[in-house]
Amino acid sequence: MRDLYLREFGLLVQGSIEGNSVDVCGISSDEAWSFLEALAYSDEKNDRFIEVARYGGRKALRVKNFIGVIAAPDGTQIEILPKTSEDAQDIGDTRELLWKMLDAVEDLKLLETTDANLMLRTMPLTEALASIFLKQVGALVRKGIRRDYERVQDEEQFLRGRLQVMRQIMQSPGRQHLFRIEYDLFSDNRAENRLIHAALVKVAASCNAPQNQRWARELRHGFESVPLSYDYPSDFAQWKTDRAMIHYQALLPWLRLILNQQCPFSLKDSHRGISFLFPMETLFEKYVTEMLGRQLASGDVRLHKQVRSRYLSDAPQAFQLKPDLALKKDQQWLRVMDTKWKLIDSAAVYADGKEDLKAGISQADVYQLFAYGHKYMNGKGRLVLIYPRWSGFSEPLKEFRLGEGLFLDVIPFDLKSDGSRFVDLLLTPSLDGRGLIAAAPLSPTGSTNTAPG
Repeated sequence: MRDLYLREFGLLVQGSIEGNSVDVCGISSDEAWSFLEALAYSDEKNDRFIEVARYGGRKALRVKNFIGVIAAPDGTQIEILPKTSEDAQDIGDTRELLWKMLDAVEDLKLLETTDANLMLRTMPLTEALASIFLKQVGALVRKGIRRDYERVQDEEQFLRGRLQVMRQIMQSPGRQHLFRIEYDLFSDNRAENRLIHAALVKVAASCNAPQNQRWARELRHGFESVPLSYDYPSDFAQWKTDRAMIHYQALLPWLRLILNQQCPFSLKDSHRGISFLFPMETLFEKYVTEMLGRQLASGDVRLHKQVRSRYLSDAPQAFQLKPDLALKKDQQWLRVMDTKWKLIDSAAVYADGKEDLKAGISQADVYQLFAYGHKYMNGKGRLVLIYPRWSGFSEPLKEFRLGEGLFLDVIPFDLKSDGSRFVDLLLTPSLDGRGLIAAAPLSPTGSTNTAPG
């Protein structure tokens, strides 16, 4: 297999090019190029992570703001990493950051802090994920594969179980010496084991690392009497969560990932590789939410996510407003916030050399926050836009005044430090002296129940 590395919004060009980088990669395989080009022209919602573009007068394909792995049928694998800087990025450092974010927000038990496991972080993403999955399957096999009774209908020369009288009566004369019977067999043929077996087959076919291939083949011996799963949704629906199956539960998110049942934009099972894609803006939002929730856990300020209690139109009630995050204290809104995965530049200038006060912030995003401020905070309070921190945006921008008593703060979130300084920036009084005392009371029609969803 051929492993390529690209970061968000990078370009793929057919054929070889000089100086492959994380922004432009050449695809030398015609089969891989045809596969990717078909995805770019597809009308399927799940294929919208890639689009047609141009590069140096040549046709190119541009990946959008998704991260993960794309595997082509010929074995070419493209690992897409987050774009955390406009400058060159170190692949190892970027992959380390991605591991940390996935570990915090997804229901995947990733790496423990040991030297052996930390070495996995330097491997291609697919290989490292496969290593962790195989390690967990190995632990399951050592504890014992769960078996259960399976109802079997058969035709035998001896009688056991229950005789199926009606089927026996209708037996043809030449087969009346055989018994039509039904019995329960203590078997390992159950949905959970079928899914694991299918995942092991896929890992063995997809991985390039000899250790992973050998490990997958060895583990398959433990499931050789288990048929493969050919109907993933049905088998996932039969997955048991009782106490007897507790040692299986850690594998469930891994199986969903490997069998393309978890990621909303994962590729179809039209090839042998493991492909998975995460929308980066969703990953960033979940990571900020997780880190902020940890930092506020011991205080009296409550964090609410995906608040959905207001509408842009009250009569008729329509156009629901859904800010990503909100802070509340003593039944008062402190902040209404949205996360945006975009590299804004606090030193941006226009073509004529004048300072760009907007720093690359989308006007539509400000309109969105303006609506939140009036519907959730009665036009008085502080709104927050959260962008990732990088060298071009390391300090909060000067506040934007959106109305009498309504202000917008634009604050960087440092992914490398887990946003350790973020809460201080968020809750410290701003230049005009406003802080926690500038909380907006709930409107008379506002509900105090702002649980997620």
